[in-house]
Amino acid sequence: MKPWWPRFIVKPRVRLARPNFGMPSRPPEILVFGVFFFVILFVLGGNIYTLVKNPPAIATGPNNEPIIVYPALDVQLGLEGMVASVVIMIGVIGLGLIYYSSRYVFQPSYAMRLMALGVILAGAAFLIVTYLMMLKTPSRQGIIPMLDVVQTLA
Repeated sequence: MKPWWPRFIVKPRVRLARPNFGMPSRPPEILVFGVFFFVILFVLGGNIYTLVKNPPAIATGPNNEPIIVYPALDVQLGLEGMVASVVIMIGVIGLGLIYYSSRYVFQPSYAMRLMALGVILAGAAFLIVTYLMMLKTPSRQGIIPMLDVVQTLA
């Protein structure tokens, strides 16, 4: 049986493929690590307090000199959280360099340089955090004896 339309109209023989809607690909691991890293730094630095309380960034003293670190444990200025986050990041980078130096077993000089830089960064971060804690506490009775070393270095 012939079709009822004219011969110059041709029925197309095209097979359309179904679109493939799959799950999106995973983001790169370094991107996921970076997002989690900065979220953890944000929380550890005390920046949630800064968002909730909305304190001033820098306070002024009796003679209008700026106070960056307020000498009380229950009060935090806006800049303190950012400083704490940066110091913690320096310490974590130092610990990461110490770990990363273990990959260069067959290049001992490069591994030692990485390890020395990591120890310097992690140690400096520890000393800075200890010094900032000394500035925050009005009395030195609850602080570890390491503060005497930090105070002599500062």
